[in-house]
Amino acid sequence: MKILIHSIILVIVLNISVYSQTNGTTAVKKTNSWAIGFQYSDNGYGFSGTYYQKLSRITDMMYKLSFTGISDPSEVQYYDYYTGETVVKDKINRIYAMTLNVGIKHNIFFDDIDGNFKPFVKVGVAPTLIMMTPYDRGFFNAFGYAQTSYAIGPYAGIGIEYYESKSIGLSIGVEYSYLPVIGRDVSSILNKNITDVGGLQFSFNFMFL
Repeated sequence: MKILIHSIILVIVLNISVYSQTNGTTAVKKTNSWAIGFQYSDNGYGFSGTYYQKLSRITDMMYKLSFTGISDPSEVQYYDYYTGETVVKDKINRIYAMTLNVGIKHNIFFDDIDGNFKPFVKVGVAPTLIMMTPYDRGFFNAFGYAQTSYAIGPYAGIGIEYYESKSIGLSIGVEYSYLPVIGRDVSSILNKNITDVGGLQFSFNFMFL
């Protein structure tokens, strides 16, 4: 994980250096943008909103706020014929996460690739608020008994953007985050703690340029 993050940082630094040397006299148009998206991982799925603050023509400071559900990979669902409900064996909590990704997104080979497809790399840090609600209570009623915990760690990712026009675009990406729990123990299944709420994640975004 550290090698991946260091490699991406090196690529960003080298690209910025080359770009500044070859385009130092070119005026940079400062236009911020935002995006809404959907994300999926082995831990669950959710949605997000991202704000991009333009640092240069090919580099953005990014702030992404996401809301996701988290489940233990070992959870097994089965249908209870007596109650007519779908039940997860030994499940004690529903888990939700609100994550703020703060980092840098850098388009690579921006001027070397013709067309509207532009690859990018990104790296940053992701503080996370975790909420657990008891599984044996109703969905809304359970929030009255919620407990919270926290996680924080680095993330890095790659992806590609497609610019449909000067105002609309699409983005597909994959990232890996390491988010160890630093607060109260987090558990979805009885007697089994979740120690890392990060992992591999796929995302799809609509961009408003």
